[in-house]
Amino acid sequence: MIPGNSELLKCPFCGEEKEVLTLLSGNTCNGQQWSDMKSIYPMLPKVSPIQKCPSCGKYYFTKDAEKRQGKAYSLEKGDLTYTQLKEAAVQFGDEISKEDRFVLDLLLLWAYNDLYNREDVNITDAPAEEKAYIDTVLDRLVEREDIDNIMKAEFYREMGLFVYVPLLISQLNIEDPFLRDVAKRIHDYAKCKKSIAFKI
Repeated sequence: MIPGNSELLKCPFCGEEKEVLTLLSGNTCNGQQWSDMKSIYPMLPKVSPIQKCPSCGKYYFTKDAEKRQGKAYSLEKGDLTYTQLKEAAVQFGDEISKEDRFVLDLLLLWAYNDLYNREDVNITDAPAEEKAYIDTVLDRLVEREDIDNIMKAEFYREMGLFVYVPLLISQLNIEDPFLRDVAKRIHDYAKCKKSIAFKI
């Protein structure tokens, strides 16, 4: 991984600039992919698609900020915690686009799973109010027309609605061996009534 000159993001609310990472090169060595669509590539880090302004504390989508090149490199990605993402969701309200809502909901799901629902991670039991909150996020995800049946099956499984999983999986005709294996594992975890996100 070779970092490049930083990128300066201008807060749309107060104008404060925030320095974030750019890369000249990277690779996917030691990468991880998870059943909830999260990917982790230590040598190919990405700037968070949602940022918190260090000056005014407002949240904004990285793509919407004015940008200019910095003079030095930075390793800052602007990753947000689960609590911060929930704050961002309150700030954005219902006025964000369908595409932005998808990004926000995935980030919320991944951050929740990092805390409460990811296999081989030191997790704690989710409070009932947090489980209820993330179920509303998963509900929005499964209602999207651009989500395929494999991911819908996974999201239902993570909600604990295991009965829907074999129904969705049985409708699939998957030629790709990797995707066929992922679908089988989702089905097998659901059969065992396991809702935890797993590494694929």
